[in-house]
Amino acid sequence: MAGNVSKNARREGAKILTSRWGGTIKMKSVFENGKLRHVAYCEKTGNTARRPKDLL
Repeated sequence: MAGNVSKNARREGAKILTSRWGGTIKMKSVFENGKLRHVAYCEKTGNTARRPKDLL
């Protein structure tokens, strides 16, 4: 079934990731030093990482 889903739909949050601290992992975009960066963060603790996998 995953082959029929577009990459944008997969990115949007069809799967809810849970961090090792028990909070959900969300993505946000941060604009700093003239660049747009995407950052994963845990809603419960506020920890941030470059990729969601780093918070699992």
